[in-house]
Amino acid sequence: MMVMGSICIAMSLNKGVPFFLKPASFCFILSGVLVLLSVLIFHQSVLALLSSDHSVPLHHELSWSVACVGSAGAILIIAGVLFIILALPFSPWQKCFPHKDSTT
Repeated sequence: MMVMGSICIAMSLNKGVPFFLKPASFCFILSGVLVLLSVLIFHQSVLALLSSDHSVPLHHELSWSVACVGSAGAILIIAGVLFIILALPFSPWQKCFPHKDSTT
């Protein structure tokens, strides 16, 4: 999904068509959700392994790599939301802050 999103962004930059930002944002948001889902499944499987009778008693801590993967998933979701904002037909800044006339 991240490769597809990157291809869409490359096509958007090369062709100058902002239409490709919407599929790219969808790909990045979906890949971020899938990364976070895989971290949750991994965490639950480790907890199930530790609670079973066939495992060696170990102390369970999340490592820095799990935190990095979680952060990567969050960054992908944030990037997808930013690409959706860029693909809007109007500027959100102009909607939030109306232009003041300099003649008044």
